[in-house]
Amino acid sequence: MSDAPGYRTRTLFRLFIAMTPLAAAASLSSPAQISGPGTSLLVPVTLSLGSSDSISGLQFDLQYDNSALSLNTTPGSALRSSGKDIYFQDLAPNQRRFLIVGINQNPMPDGDVIDVLVGISAAAVGSYQLSIANLVGIGPSGSAVPMSATSGVITVQGSSGSRIQASGVLNAASFAAGAVAPGEIITLIGSAIGPSVAQQGGMSGTNDVLGGTEVLFDTNPAPLLYAGSNQINAIVPFEISGQATTQISIMTNGELIAGFPVPVSPTSPAIFTTNASGVGPGAILNQDLTVNSPSNPADRGSTIVIYGTGAGIMNPQPADGQIMGNNLSIPLLPVSVTIGGLDAQVVYAGSAPGEVAGVLQVNCVVPQNVSSGDSVDVSLTVGSATSPAGALLSVR
Repeated sequence: MSDAPGYRTRTLFRLFIAMTPLAAAASLSSPAQISGPGTSLLVPVTLSLGSSDSISGLQFDLQYDNSALSLNTTPGSALRSSGKDIYFQDLAPNQRRFLIVGINQNPMPDGDVIDVLVGISAAAVGSYQLSIANLVGIGPSGSAVPMSATSGVITVQGSSGSRIQASGVLNAASFAAGAVAPGEIITLIGSAIGPSVAQQGGMSGTNDVLGGTEVLFDTNPAPLLYAGSNQINAIVPFEISGQATTQISIMTNGELIAGFPVPVSPTSPAIFTTNASGVGPGAILNQDLTVNSPSNPADRGSTIVIYGTGAGIMNPQPADGQIMGNNLSIPLLPVSVTIGGLDAQVVYAGSAPGEVAGVLQVNCVVPQNVSSGDSVDVSLTVGSATSPAGALLSVR
C-alpha cells in the first residue's frame, strides 16, 4: 500500500507544503518604548509588506489611555512618498481613526506611515498600550488585503525627563523635523510645554508671551502664533542667521521648563497643505485666485500662487513677527520650483502681503508639457534646500 502512486503523491505534496514557507502578510506595527513621566517621545507606526502584497490605502485606529497619554501625529516617510492624503478624526477621547487614501492607485512603499509624538502625563507610571485596531488594507484594485497589527507598549518608569525632544521641533508646513531656519514658522510638540488653556496671538498676529509661555532662541524671543499645553506655534527669530546651532528655551512665567540645542540651516523650505497635515493638496491658488483642488485644477501655462515657509533671510529684513504690507521682501537666496519633475518659471518669490513675516509666496507658471492629474508633485527649493515630498497640485 505504501508504494501506491496516489500515496506517494500525497506524501510528496504534504512534504512540499511543510517545506515551503508561507508568504508573510502585510503588517502595521508600533515598537515598544520606555520613557519617564512628564516626557515626550516619538513612536513610528510602520508598514511592512509581504513579498506579494500591494497596498494603496489604509484605515486604522490608535487606541490609548488618554488620562496618561496625548497624541500628535506627523506624516512618515512612506506616506510622504506615496502621493496620498491623510485624514484623521477622534472617534472617542481615547480613539483616533486614520484614513490614508489617494486619487492615484499607486502602491505605498514599506516604511513609517505616521510618526506619533506622544506626550506623557507627569502623573503617569506603569505600562500603557498604544493599540492598533480596526486595520483595513486596500489594494490598487479596491480589494481588501489581509493584514496583521502589532501594538506597542509604552513603559513609564523612573524620574521625569525632557518635556520635548528635537523630534518635536517641526516645520509648520511640512511637519518634518530638522534644522531650523531664520524666519521659519515652526510647530513645537511636547508634554505640558504651554498653558493649559490655549492662547492665540492678538490683533498683531503674534505675541512674545502667550499664557505665561515664551520661547527663546538663545536670548532672542520668538513671536508666538499659538500656545497650548502640548503644542506651540512660533516663528524662528531672524537673529539666529549664520549660526551653526541655537539653544531653544521654553519658559513658563519666567521659569525654564525645557531647553535643548537644534541645528540651524540657512533655509528650510516647505509648502503648506490645505488639510494642514503636511501631505496632500498644497495651499495653492490658481490664476483666478481660487483654491487649487481636484475639482478645480490649474491649466498648463497658467500662473499659480504657492504658500510656504522657511525661506531664510529676506531683503529688506522685516522685523520678527511683522505683518507684511506693501513694502515686500524677497529671499536673499535663489528660489526655484518643480512641478511634476519639470522646472516651473518663477515670476515672484517673496513675502505675502497681509501675512506674517515668515510666510513665503511664490508665483510660478505651470509647465506646458507637465502631465495632467490630481496628484502632481510640487517641490520648492530655496538656496540648496528642497521641501520634503508630500505637497500636490491638480493639473488639467
